[in-house]
Amino acid sequence: MNERESLRKALSWLLAQPRLDQETIAEASRHFDLSPVDEEFLHRYFIEERRRRANVQSKNTRSDDLGSS
Repeated sequence: MNERESLRKALSWLLAQPRLDQETIAEASRHFDLSPVDEEFLHRYFIEERRRRANVQSKNTRSDDLGSS
């Protein structure tokens, strides 16, 4: 299996998991024999990006709350 195919399979597997966290990403990395760079990509995509989106959404909600007072 080539490197990109492993990453695609890992992505597919991760999206089917009920919980996405660092441990699940590490498990996918081991199972699909991903490189450290690919594991870091998955971490940024699933963990850091989700955290960033949650922060943006939280700020938007607070702004909406302030505007409706």
